[in-house]
Amino acid sequence: MKNKIGFVLIYSLCHFIVDFVCAIFILGKLPHIANTDSEFFTAMIIYNFFAFAFQVPLGYMLDKFKVYKYIAIIGLCLIGLCYLISFDNVFIIAAIVGIGNALFHLEGGVNIYSVSERKAFLNGLFVAPGALGIFLGTTFHDELITTYLPIILIILSIFLLFLVQKREINKGLEKNKNERFDNFSIALIVILIGLSIIVRSIGGNAIIYNWKSGFILGFIYTISIVIGKAFGGFLADKLGLLKVALTSLGCSIIFLILGYNIHMFAYIGILLFNVPMSITLTILENTLSKKIACAVGLNTMFLFIGFLICFMDITINNNFILVGSIIFAMLSIYFAYKLYLKGELNNEKN
Repeated sequence: MKNKIGFVLIYSLCHFIVDFVCAIFILGKLPHIANTDSEFFTAMIIYNFFAFAFQVPLGYMLDKFKVYKYIAIIGLCLIGLCYLISFDNVFIIAAIVGIGNALFHLEGGVNIYSVSERKAFLNGLFVAPGALGIFLGTTFHDELITTYLPIILIILSIFLLFLVQKREINKGLEKNKNERFDNFSIALIVILIGLSIIVRSIGGNAIIYNWKSGFILGFIYTISIVIGKAFGGFLADKLGLLKVALTSLGCSIIFLILGYNIHMFAYIGILLFNVPMSITLTILENTLSKKIACAVGLNTMFLFIGFLICFMDITINNNFILVGSIIFAMLSIYFAYKLYLKGELNNEKN
């Protein structure tokens, strides 16, 4: 048990570091390489594409060749290379940093799943620190881009990841496989879970609090997100995936709307809103347990789709988008879980 906890903590800490140094680089370095605001905007899209959507083809290759080790270290080396070498092409460097980010997330997601025993808690612990890394990197990118701190943290992460490469993960992955999902059910579950992730991304973008300015308020808000992501899986494992996902999303509507006037309600609301993250990821991974790296990649690809949709000029009231997206997500998760439960029960019978 102690070895498992240490294993998860290393990947969680490295997740924080990777998202932290990537945010510093993208916001602190790329604007100075880009010649125009348009170039910088395009580079941001390219980075997010390779960091999120490109995980699917990369995951396919990892699954095909059963390579789940040293991938994260390669990713960190790519990110470190971009810090150390001057590039003139903003698009190429954005792609390289994005690929480095993607490789880390793929190895981390697969390796954490190998010790998860098909449960959600460890998935949440791994994913949650990324939100804090992005917030701090976004906040302090100007101050930190000219320091050695990012390079020091990258070297620390590489060292820590070398410590966990000897752990056997194939047995854990084999143990977690479910052989009883038919192709139609798999496709439908993936679509429904994907839709729930996309609309939650859109709903999250619609949450705009004018009072949330300054470091302290933003930090508390981000910590609420981290807690929701980290411990949503723990509650789901204890009380049931569907019950926790639907209850947390339903309650989040009330608190998020009240949060426009009362800060504490906003913190509670965003915490509840993020509870289903580890639940939907776990359902996706358990459904695609034969192609686990692809499952990890699909989760982030759906986030990227939501990210792109948020650039559309939509004139609908933000509260309407928020409530509608949450209700849609609840329905998608409900129907996906019913199909998922059938496959789980069939697996237990066999």
